[in-house]
Amino acid sequence: MKFFKIGSLVFAVLMVASCTNLDLDLQDNPNAVTPDNAGLEFLFNSVQINFADATWEAYDEPAGIVRQLAMTGGNVYDNNDSPNNFNFLWTETYANILPDIEAVLALLEGQTGVEFATGVSKTLKAYSMMTLVDLFGDVPFSDALKGSDSQNPTLDDDAAVYASALALLNEAKAHFATGEGPGSLTDIFYGGDAGQWLKAVNSLIIRYNVTTKLAGGSGSAVASAAADAIQEWSDDFDFQYGSNRENPDARNPYYTIDYEGDADYYQSNYFMWSLLEEKGLEDPRLRYFFYRPDCDTTDEDNFALDCPGIPRPVHYTGPYPWCIACECGYWGRDHGNNDGIPPDGFKRTTFGVYPVGGSFDADDCAELNGNGTNGALGAGILPIASAATTDFLRAEAALTMGSGEDARELLESGMRNSIEKVRDFGSGQADAAFVPSDDDISTYVNIVLNAFDGADAAGQLDIVIKEYHIASFGNGLDAYNNYRRTGYPSNMQPTRDPQSGEFPRLFFYPSDHVALNSNGNQRALGQQVFWDTNPANPNWVD
Repeated sequence: MKFFKIGSLVFAVLMVASCTNLDLDLQDNPNAVTPDNAGLEFLFNSVQINFADATWEAYDEPAGIVRQLAMTGGNVYDNNDSPNNFNFLWTETYANILPDIEAVLALLEGQTGVEFATGVSKTLKAYSMMTLVDLFGDVPFSDALKGSDSQNPTLDDDAAVYASALALLNEAKAHFATGEGPGSLTDIFYGGDAGQWLKAVNSLIIRYNVTTKLAGGSGSAVASAAADAIQEWSDDFDFQYGSNRENPDARNPYYTIDYEGDADYYQSNYFMWSLLEEKGLEDPRLRYFFYRPDCDTTDEDNFALDCPGIPRPVHYTGPYPWCIACECGYWGRDHGNNDGIPPDGFKRTTFGVYPVGGSFDADDCAELNGNGTNGALGAGILPIASAATTDFLRAEAALTMGSGEDARELLESGMRNSIEKVRDFGSGQADAAFVPSDDDISTYVNIVLNAFDGADAAGQLDIVIKEYHIASFGNGLDAYNNYRRTGYPSNMQPTRDPQSGEFPRLFFYPSDHVALNSNGNQRALGQQVFWDTNPANPNWVD
């Protein structure tokens, strides 16, 4: 998942994870990459690429606990994620992204024609800060970028860090509103379009306010930002991966992991079932999200698939699946199945064409070749903020924050934006016989809208969040935030073990931070981020 790293040694001392054991004389190494010799173009590119690396990691870690992927690291929440899991994200953010952004801003200071680069830098900084808070709560910020003057930075209050991020987003709006372009710099996200960046920032401001709705977030601020936010999927805030296989590997990390050799990830039986059967019809996105190398599980022996002979757990009282999503080959794992790995790597369901850049499922039921040459060759995306997710956030604000907008209309828009984007994205790989028609899409949308019309207020919010949950596939952080904030989607598959343990309302601090920062102490999983004022576990989410 690493394209390239620019580990600037002069900034390594700023990293929370490397506070001690650094020979400061090495900062003067003439061969080292520093702000003075890196050049603005190199630093600006590095910020964007490292941001994508860290953000992918931030999306991947929560995806299992909210059932977008299978949770296989542990049988209960307490042992699913270790503090070591987060060292890369922490290091990438504090050693590379934030210091390099500061270096870019320093190089731009006092110059003319730099509004665009300043706006991009502040946007990526704001998003990185909010991501750290969403995952860890209180984090180093004010002391974190002072170099050798603060080798053991203290933790800032999470609400204060979030507020600083909002201030940066508002500053970024002003920079992009000038309409200036990037000049000689390369904009990997939007190709130099300040208007699209302005829409992305407004969508992030909406996201901020809905996320913090229990802690001061404003419905009127949502409505105010809506007109200039992302409304068409062609304006979505995505990182576009390439198909280059090596030197550097520019592909979506999930593709690299699952299409080089046999599959490593297990898909979530619950999530696949949600698209396959829960509504009584096949979700138009199903064949784009997942690819089945084997379309018949009934002839598998117990070495490859042992759970069909195991009784369904007695606490599995809902309609959700057990063992597999269906015998037609949607074969993943149940929530909290951390059993050993059988010889199923070329049989289990893997990622499809969206958003990973894999293969479209046209009932071909063929094993992948395992050499990274299937499907769209990994030229997928990292979905950060979209028209669909913005619609769903606005729908939630209409239902719960008094924003004055039409929640039903926004729910429909969100579903259509998501499905149409997925269909278009996979057009180069899809078999025409399996491409959903406009009528297919309308049938799906109308089923959801009919359920919405018949639901009470709580049920309507549940439906909105469920559609957000599906549409945000590839962005587990949004699903994690939604689940903590609203408690929805409801009735998701529980852990296989009847005692699920402590659901992580925040994750463990990275082990490097705890071990190497004298101000770093580990937390308990039940602690909550400032914007999550809901009841403590186990009376909220599980």
